[in-house]
Amino acid sequence: MSKTKRAKRKKLPPNTKVQARSDVSLATPRWDHGATGPANRIGLVVEERGDVDPDTGKVRNPNGVTGVSRYDMLKVYHKRGLLSDRHYTAGEALRNAWEATLRSKGAGMAGDRVDSTSKPDATIDIHVDRISKLASITRLIPATDREIIMALACEERPVSHLSQYRGLNHAKGVDHMKAAFERFADKMERRA
Repeated sequence: MSKTKRAKRKKLPPNTKVQARSDVSLATPRWDHGATGPANRIGLVVEERGDVDPDTGKVRNPNGVTGVSRYDMLKVYHKRGLLSDRHYTAGEALRNAWEATLRSKGAGMAGDRVDSTSKPDATIDIHVDRISKLASITRLIPATDREIIMALACEERPVSHLSQYRGLNHAKGVDHMKAAFERFADKMERRA
């Protein structure tokens, strides 16, 4: 046996019991919850994953599998009854247009390579279409309501995220949110 192999061996004190491999139990699996940095954890909620029981309506999760999802304030206010279905639909349309502008280039068009397609400006056209759709929707939002609607629908922030509606002014913020989404939903319905 070489010197290095002897040096790598762990020396145990005498009369030490070593557990057999078959007796070792594995720890419960850690499910992937994404990046663990503080900035990446903002707005994340750990929830159980599994099938919904049709009788009880509860999630069946025999293996204890968990996952994370964003805490969507638009959905929270809708579930609480503070926003109606039409308010939620208008906010969701704005969010979809917003998220479309954040997406990368279309499939097969990624990278800074020489484009050999017959339409080399297709990527730019896709991005311009996405931005113009967002612009046409945001034009419907009055300037006084833009901050609160964008915070809720696009940034997924609560009403209290806006400094003027913190603390004792939270009720005023909720009233402004309801009125703002009412005006926005009316304009979205007229547009359609």
